[in-house]
Amino acid sequence: MQRTVEKTIKSAMPFWITAVLILVCGLIFPLYRIWGIIVTAAVAVIGFFVLKAIFKDKTVQVEVPAEYKTGVPELDKSLTEADAHIATLRKLNDRIPNEKVTSAIDRMVSAGDSILAELSRNPTKARSMSRFLTYYLPTSVKLMEGYAMQQDAGYRGENLKEIKDRIETNAETIAKSFETSLDSLYAGEAIDFSSDISVLDSMVNGKTIINSSGSSQSSQS
Repeated sequence: MQRTVEKTIKSAMPFWITAVLILVCGLIFPLYRIWGIIVTAAVAVIGFFVLKAIFKDKTVQVEVPAEYKTGVPELDKSLTEADAHIATLRKLNDRIPNEKVTSAIDRMVSAGDSILAELSRNPTKARSMSRFLTYYLPTSVKLMEGYAMQQDAGYRGENLKEIKDRIETNAETIAKSFETSLDSLYAGEAIDFSSDISVLDSMVNGKTIINSSGSSQSSQS
């Protein structure tokens, strides 16, 4: 649930070129005379404003982390960490070319944002989502990070191919679980993650995964 804000980036070119103009004027006009100083100052001021019109400031959209103030410090921390995980999913989506996986990630992000928004409005619902926030979401991000690394580096090997195929196969299931979690918030129902977590565990543990350094490592369940 990151916020998008406008940020103005000022061009440094008018300042640099104006400084060069002053140096050039200093070589041409006698700065030890009043009129030389006046001419140099006039050239610098006029030149600066002309350059400002040429090199315009740019306004860009940047994402900033959402601020959570539920009145429960532990929950605020959990929501902030979850928000960072969802931001990671957004970035990973730009790196992954597989349409099936990116479509699933879009659904995860949408549902995840809605979950955080609802928990920030109704902190009393947080207990039912503790497993989602502390395990399900970060583990899903870990899987997608490993998948993206394989896509970027083109890793080979039967174990790597197997876990890659399993992520592609189960991406929609993971997305559906995110949406089910969101539905449960509004329905006032407790959600059982046991079967979904077993799917995540089977992909993370007991198979070769990609670690943060980009190399492969074998995990034993």
